[in-house]
Amino acid sequence: MSETGKKHISAYFDIPDVSLFLEGNTFTGSENTFNFRISPDGDKLTSNVWYGMKCFELSEMTDTHEEEKSGDGLTALIHHIDGEYEKYLKLIENGEIQGRRTYKPKGA
Repeated sequence: MSETGKKHISAYFDIPDVSLFLEGNTFTGSENTFNFRISPDGDKLTSNVWYGMKCFELSEMTDTHEEEKSGDGLTALIHHIDGEYEKYLKLIENGEIQGRRTYKPKGA
């Protein structure tokens, strides 16, 4: 739960609550060739998104986004990552990148 008592809900990914990031930890997740990383940076949380099978350090980022380091900031960041995943799914559907959808939205 966040500091505001709300759960951080992603439509696609299980992402820990803000306490992980307040303690200085980084979290990474992936689905097929969609990858994301959330890391604390001072008073901000930063998310990075990239496609492919390479690690973070060797990849070109397709998106970087920042929010305040708080429960509400993490919620906003999660919604942003969900939006990036939906863009990724459209790229697959349009044949612009290779990949496949294996996750279904939670509750679907």
